[in-house]
Amino acid sequence: MLYAATAVTAALNGLLILILAARVSQLRIRYQVALGDGGQAMLLRATRTHANATEHVPIFLIMLLLLEHNAPGIGVWLLGSAFVIGRLVFSYGLLGSAINRKRQVGAAITYLCQLVAALWLLLLFVMRGTA
Repeated sequence: MLYAATAVTAALNGLLILILAARVSQLRIRYQVALGDGGQAMLLRATRTHANATEHVPIFLIMLLLLEHNAPGIGVWLLGSAFVIGRLVFSYGLLGSAINRKRQVGAAITYLCQLVAALWLLLLFVMRGTA
């Protein structure tokens, strides 16, 4: 069975992570930096943006898959869509400058989606009374 909401969310986040990795590679070539950031602020922001995505995306996708398996519906689609938007806004904001409104909004959306997914899963678990 294909879990469409999870598959689309994973694909879009996978493309985002690929684009972010390509940006890191591009900057490493430009600044001739093999490891670390070489003191280059743009490279530091690019590596942190990529790393941040790899930190948040996997656990969210696991939770989304579990939700889609146990409570399929429009809510899962909306949650996955909001997460993608949050990641895009955050990435755009962090690549632009260290602290700005886009980064804050993107982070807030990301955290809210993760919180909703976690609480929704816990609620499903408690309601079913399974251990």
